[in-house]
Amino acid sequence: MAKIRTFRIDEKELTYLAEAQIPVLLAECDKSRNNHCGAVARLCLASGARWNEANRLMDSQLFEDRVVYSGTKNGKVRVIPIRPELSAYLRGLSFPYGRLFDDCYAAFRKAVERSGIQLPDGQMSHVLRHTFASHYMMNGGGILVLQRLLGHSDLKVTMRYAHLSPCYMKSVPDLSPLNGCVYPVSMISHE
Repeated sequence: MAKIRTFRIDEKELTYLAEAQIPVLLAECDKSRNNHCGAVARLCLASGARWNEANRLMDSQLFEDRVVYSGTKNGKVRVIPIRPELSAYLRGLSFPYGRLFDDCYAAFRKAVERSGIQLPDGQMSHVLRHTFASHYMMNGGGILVLQRLLGHSDLKVTMRYAHLSPCYMKSVPDLSPLNGCVYPVSMISHE
């Protein structure tokens, strides 16, 4: 086995929802017969949770200002701050037996279809997680905090979102050894 060469798999570009697409999708989720579809989608967008993490949430994991995810993909517990308004909204939909939401993945799939939003294969509900991470970075969030929020054990995985930061590599021209260099007149084009 040691002599077998590994092959490289090209990284796929992550799809995320544009700001204008979010209310369109949420409106379709809210039209669903399953009244928890919109709530789970909102929780994913607000916390970066995977669909199953949010959909299986118990009422004991939801607090006024945070949500606690356990039983995650990597087995680590994540505590994510959320707005109190979101918490109150979610509690208003809960079941009396401990689980906050009914299973609603099928309703989400139908809501995406009705919205007309085109998603690559394999990114149906995961687009909500990518949307959270992408907008977090575009709004000035830090990559190390995002790593913790998403529960990535390796920073390389989280770095897929770094280029979305408004500050990402902005200082490169100022920190290069040619900063402040005077160029010969013959090198500057005069159009």
